[in-house]
Amino acid sequence: MIVQSTRFGQIEVLDEKLITFEAGIFGFEDYTRYVSLELNSEESVFYVLQSLEDADLAFIVAEPFLFVPTYEFELPELLKEQLGIKGEEDTKVFGIVTVRSQDNITMNLKAPIVINRNLKKAAQIVLESTGYSIRHPLIKGGV
Repeated sequence: MIVQSTRFGQIEVLDEKLITFEAGIFGFEDYTRYVSLELNSEESVFYVLQSLEDADLAFIVAEPFLFVPTYEFELPELLKEQLGIKGEEDTKVFGIVTVRSQDNITMNLKAPIVINRNLKKAAQIVLESTGYSIRHPLIKGGV
């Protein structure tokens, strides 16, 4: 499949990279189909979720556990049912990364994206009873 992206131009991607959000991403509920793109560097821990419905819409994401090893939460049973998650091995978790400047890069730990790796179904959830921030600094001295 050929995907059009404002930032990356035309990209050919495998169908296995497609991800569907039943309810969209907060603030972008009308956009439900994305493709997961790896950044060029093999050492990069960052990915891009590129909308298939809007070439201008893309999110930088990364696994929060790489930046906050103590990050944890319990998936609600309803979410597990909605996404068809049977076990931890089915699950991939991302946090949306925001780059405001070179020394102000944050990750949203309060509202992670949860993906069923097998079914390619995803949802963004809000962790209500945690102290996680929507702007957790990824660079020491940031925010």
